[in-house]
Amino acid sequence: MSVHQEYTSRSVVFGFTVFCAAVVPQVRGDAFSAYQHTGSFLLPAGSGPFDPLSDGRLLVLVGSDVYIETAPSSQSFTLHGTLAGADFPSFGAAFVRVSPNGMKIAVGNNGGASFSNYQVGVFDLPALSGTWFTAGHFDGEWIDNTLVALTAGDFSNPSIVTVLDTSSPNPLAPINPTIVDNIGGASGGIAFDAAANLYSGNGFTTSGPSGTGAIKMFSNAAWTGALSGGPIIDFEAEGTLIVDVLSASPIGFDAEGNFFVGGGDFSSSTDLDFVALVRQSAVAEAIAGMGAADPNDSAEVRQLDPDSANDFNFFTTNANPITHALYVREGDVVHMYHDTAFVPTVSQWGLANLSLLLTVAGTLLLRRRPIPQTACEVAR
Repeated sequence: MSVHQEYTSRSVVFGFTVFCAAVVPQVRGDAFSAYQHTGSFLLPAGSGPFDPLSDGRLLVLVGSDVYIETAPSSQSFTLHGTLAGADFPSFGAAFVRVSPNGMKIAVGNNGGASFSNYQVGVFDLPALSGTWFTAGHFDGEWIDNTLVALTAGDFSNPSIVTVLDTSSPNPLAPINPTIVDNIGGASGGIAFDAAANLYSGNGFTTSGPSGTGAIKMFSNAAWTGALSGGPIIDFEAEGTLIVDVLSASPIGFDAEGNFFVGGGDFSSSTDLDFVALVRQSAVAEAIAGMGAADPNDSAEVRQLDPDSANDFNFFTTNANPITHALYVREGDVVHMYHDTAFVPTVSQWGLANLSLLLTVAGTLLLRRRPIPQTACEVAR
C-alpha cells in the first residue's frame, strides 16, 4: 500500500479485532539540527565505559562489576554480576560493546594492572560466562556476533586495525589478523556504517602524515578483502578522509546516520571541549569524493558542549538507537541530547484506545491512515 494513498472512509463493524505489532509509525525531522540538550544523569560512582543493550537499557562497567539500567531511560542501575578473571588497571576497561544480537559483550581490559597484559573478554548475557582472549586493543566494535574489530597501537609505532575471531580455539593465541596498518599515530576509535564500511582514525599524530583526529572510511570490499587474505590496507595511502576533528575517539553513528566523534586535540586551542556531530549528508558527500566535512562549517559539523562554563572538558560519546539519545559524557556525568523534532504519529496508548473503541457495540465510521501490512493485521 502506497504511503501516498489518500485516507478513505471505512465502516468498521463491531466484532473486528486489531492486532498490532510493536511497529509505531513515526515522523522524524533532521536530528542533526534538532538535537537539544535534554538533561543529565549520574552513572554509578567510578564507572568505566557503557553501551546500550538491545532493549535500550544501558550496561556499564564499574571495575569488573557489571551494572545494568533497571529500565530504558530510568537512569537507575543495579549490579548484575562480576566478570570472572578480569585484570583491569586502576582506571578501568578500555571499552565494552554489546553484540548485534544482544547476547554477548566484548570488553577490552586496557592492558591490565601491569599495562602489558592486553586481553579482550567475550561474555554471554545474562550469565556473564566467558573467555579472555590475548589481543592488543584501544577500542573495539562488533562486526557480527563472532568477529570483533579492534584498534591497537602505541605512541612509538604506527597503529593498526585487527579482527578478533571470538570462536578461536586457543584464547592465548587467537585468530586476529591485521586488516589496516600504518596509522601514523596512536589508535583512534572504530565504527561501521549501515553498509558495513569501516571507519577509524589517528588518535594522536606521530609519524603521520595524517594528523590527530583524521578519520578515514574504508569500503566493505576493501577491508573484507584484507580479512580474506588480500593486501592489508595502508591507512596513510588509502581510504577516504571523512573529517579531521578532535582525537578520533570514540566514533559512531546515531540512528539517522549522523557521525559522532569524541576526544580532544590538546595541541590545538580550538579542537577540544566539545563533541563533534557530522551531518549524514556531509558523510555521504565525503564518500562520494566531494571532500571531507569541514569542522568549521556548522552546517556540516555541529559542536555539542553541555558544559560551556569549562573550556577544557574532554568528552566521550555514544548513542542509543532505542531511546534516540545521544550521550555526551565526562566522568560519571552523562548529558543527553534528543531530537526534539521527533514526533510519533500514533502512540502505543493510542493503539490501545483504538482497540477499546473497536469493542464498542454498533458501527463506527473511521477515517483511517494506511498502515504497513507488516505492522498490523485486521481480522474478523
